[in-house]
Amino acid sequence: MQSFQQGIGQWAGSAEVFDGAGRSLGNGADMRYVQRLADGRVQIDVAFIGPFKHAGTYWISDQGDHRRYLGPANVGYAEAIDSTIVDANAYWPALGLSQRFVLFILPDGNTQLSLALMSRGEQVLYTVVGQHERVSASQQSIPALVSGTSYDLATDPAAGRGAILLHRAGVWRGMLTARNQSRQLIGTSEVVEQIEPLADGLRMSWRGGMVHPELVSCHLRTDGYLAWSLPDQTLAGSYSLSGGRARSGHVHILANGLRCWLREVTTHDGSAKAVLRYWYRGGERISIEYGFLSFAPLS
Repeated sequence: MQSFQQGIGQWAGSAEVFDGAGRSLGNGADMRYVQRLADGRVQIDVAFIGPFKHAGTYWISDQGDHRRYLGPANVGYAEAIDSTIVDANAYWPALGLSQRFVLFILPDGNTQLSLALMSRGEQVLYTVVGQHERVSASQQSIPALVSGTSYDLATDPAAGRGAILLHRAGVWRGMLTARNQSRQLIGTSEVVEQIEPLADGLRMSWRGGMVHPELVSCHLRTDGYLAWSLPDQTLAGSYSLSGGRARSGHVHILANGLRCWLREVTTHDGSAKAVLRYWYRGGERISIEYGFLSFAPLS
């Protein structure tokens, strides 16, 4: 697997930055130039200007199904889940921040979605939700932004969009690919997720997929920044929200003891979302599911 095949080039976009509690801190301008060198390494030149700022270069040893970040700006290790999805655990020395990072390249090949949890120790200091477009050297690109000030948006869990995109009444539907603990392909299956807002929260229902295809559902309470299940559910757990368009957390299938680490990012307009599900039994990862779901509102 040539994991960088679709990522080579110049990428420009905007990032929304939130603090560890999910409050908006503002936007960031994010530029990346990715090139493969003659010795086989990949060079990344990155510049980020926002609530925190950083510019630098790092090199990557691309091993197909994994990659090593060799510094100096970024050190660590990443899994190439597929040619279009990378999941990294890394460290940015100049910032003093550890990073759990997932990057998706959408099916069009020219759009990236990303979610970065930036921590010191176990404390998340920043969550960065990004959307980037592939650009040419001569192309002028204005990134998509939601107008507003960080002063006002810090108290708005929807970050100026008027709705928690992941909690709208509707159905998310699409195909997720599954791999086993050795990342060998299992297959692809349709997944349907339905969201029903309630007076005291929402109901979330899942069905489909290769790991647990049976229907499960849970009643969740939410304050717009966090969501957590109530007692006596078939699906139980909690997750963090970032601007209503990204989430990360753990849910449990109580019937069989499975745990899912769920990470999702929607596009700016909320029409689609990238999904990565790591399935565990205890501390052992037994499967990975990933792909893209499209949204249809409930009529």
